[in-house]
Amino acid sequence: MSRMSGTVKSARALLLVVGAGNIVAALWLVWAAATLQTGAMGQVVIGLLLLAALPFGALAAAAIVSAAKFTTGGHRVRIGAVGIGSLILVGSLITAGTAISAKLHNGAWGVDVVAGALVIVLSTKRDARDWFDRPRQ
Repeated sequence: MSRMSGTVKSARALLLVVGAGNIVAALWLVWAAATLQTGAMGQVVIGLLLLAALPFGALAAAAIVSAAKFTTGGHRVRIGAVGIGSLILVGSLITAGTAISAKLHNGAWGVDVVAGALVIVLSTKRDARDWFDRPRQ
């Protein structure tokens, strides 16, 4: 297989979109921490906001690096993409449970549920396995 299939390109594009979205979320939390007025609990809240930004930044870095490795990477890159898709899916389902229990039915969590599931499905299809298991030059 000499050209990347549409399935693999779609999984790569989803990882880039999820990575960009997580960068935006991390930057939003850092901006909120930077502009917060410190008061009695100001330093604690700033620390919590910065701590909350870490998983978003880590997931963004993992998704973007994984997407960048799609052209040259092997079997481990595909397994990594499935792992990242699983993290996205599980994190979104946790968010869904929290949103539903708090009666916040805006459905924004559904986008990540679909994106995580699609990354998993697209990365485990036969042509994706063929792409990542191809001989390297």
